[in-house]
Amino acid sequence: LGQRAATRLAKKGGIDLPADMMPEHPSMNAASHVPHAQCLKKIQAAMKDPKLEPQARKIYETIGVFMGYAIAQYCEYLDIKHVLILGRVTTGVGGDIMMEYARKVLAADFPELADIKFHTPTEHMKRVGQCVAAAALPELKKRKIA
Repeated sequence: LGQRAATRLAKKGGIDLPADMMPEHPSMNAASHVPHAQCLKKIQAAMKDPKLEPQARKIYETIGVFMGYAIAQYCEYLDIKHVLILGRVTTGVGGDIMMEYARKVLAADFPELADIKFHTPTEHMKRVGQCVAAAALPELKKRKIA
């Protein structure tokens, strides 16, 4: 649901992409996050262009719908009351759109989950979300093997 989702949707969202940023290009299917970060910058720039924004916004709306259904699925196994929203893809108005659409899904299709609270850190902290999430992980105790 992060920048890789955005880059997969970029072409359909009307973003003009070079060949090496197309979803089927090998660089977009490798472990490196660099091409995805560059593609995300193009999406975010499109969101600031009044001519491109209506189509580019659909990328964030779609990811928001995915997020709403993912949260609902996680709630089948976990008692979720709060969700921390992190990652570069949430930077700017796009992140607000994602959360708006996730809330719409929860309210419309899972009204019992509509009270889940979304939390977002500062814009800087959103971009280093993996670090924040890793720092919040509980310490695991080593098991003694007999």
